[in-house]
Amino acid sequence: MSLTHEHFESNYSEAVEIFKNINPELKGSQLVVKVQGKTVLDLSAGVSPESLTTVFSVSKALSALAIAKLVTDGKLDFEEKVSHYWPEFAANGKANVTVRQMLSHQAGLIATDPQITVAMIHDNHAAAAALAAQKPLWRPGSGFGYHGLTIGPLMSELCFRITGLTMQQFYDREIRTPANADAYLGLPESLEQRVTELNGDVVPPSADLAARYPRSTAPQSGLASWGAGIVPFAALTNREGRAFGLPSAGGVASARGLADAMQWAMGFGSSVPGVSREVIDDMSQMQVYGYDLGLEQEHRSFGTIFQKSTPVIPFGSYRAIGHDGAAGALLYADPIGEIVFGYTVARFTYPGGFDREIQPIIDLVRRIATAN
Repeated sequence: MSLTHEHFESNYSEAVEIFKNINPELKGSQLVVKVQGKTVLDLSAGVSPESLTTVFSVSKALSALAIAKLVTDGKLDFEEKVSHYWPEFAANGKANVTVRQMLSHQAGLIATDPQITVAMIHDNHAAAAALAAQKPLWRPGSGFGYHGLTIGPLMSELCFRITGLTMQQFYDREIRTPANADAYLGLPESLEQRVTELNGDVVPPSADLAARYPRSTAPQSGLASWGAGIVPFAALTNREGRAFGLPSAGGVASARGLADAMQWAMGFGSSVPGVSREVIDDMSQMQVYGYDLGLEQEHRSFGTIFQKSTPVIPFGSYRAIGHDGAAGALLYADPIGEIVFGYTVARFTYPGGFDREIQPIIDLVRRIATAN
């Protein structure tokens, strides 16, 4: 297997062999791992290490860093009511919804009636206004459901009401620029030549992978399918989608860029993290666990914005924070071992969420990092 880039520390050589055996050329894969601030793995195949691609819901982890900066700076309180910052949000029984409830997928706003459109998603305020007017699909706090697209407009409007900047603008100024990270919420036109278009064909799964993660054939109750709305993947991956950079699903990055943004924020191996460690610890605390009403799946869990590791998404320790993306990308940080892990793919991997074939690499990295 020929890699387009290969750098690794000798004690992580086994991870390189695993990477070579998961068909990275076909996937267009990039992998960057930092431990205590030092890059121990930097691999790519099928694309250059400088290539950028859409990372879907990994975007939420980038946005979460911006939210963490707002809290670090004393501009946002997770226990405050959303309506304190955004009065219109109080409509239709949402007056008492807290910021933390909204940011941990408990607000019951996975969709609107009528449904959010592509035009609304690509507007800084239209989708947010519709969500503010919407009656929750369940009593906030009584359950949770993945706000796959809608948490983006919700976060952005909250940021705008506090700072006068959209999430994209605030993230670029407060996170991406100081981190010097190739991870964008809103890709400049000048960087389009570095983009590898995401291939919508799914990489054929191995027999073992298909057996372990079968696709569900059960009919949905209607809530999850309705919550998906009418926003197709293409609306996030075309030039318009990349330029807008929906904070929940429209981010564009390289694996290096993902790792650089997270490492800057966490400050592993350094005494100067980009955001407060206390705030990150708070956001990493599990807020919900169990049956996800939006995904209609068991054993899902979230902290505040960040996805949490569970038996079905085992990317880290109980303190780990991160998020995966629909095509296979993954970004996480784990204070236990001081690990930052960034992975991107340019072709959809089976069965959705992070590429399951990288699980042995995740496990190996954790084992080595925590043994030192």
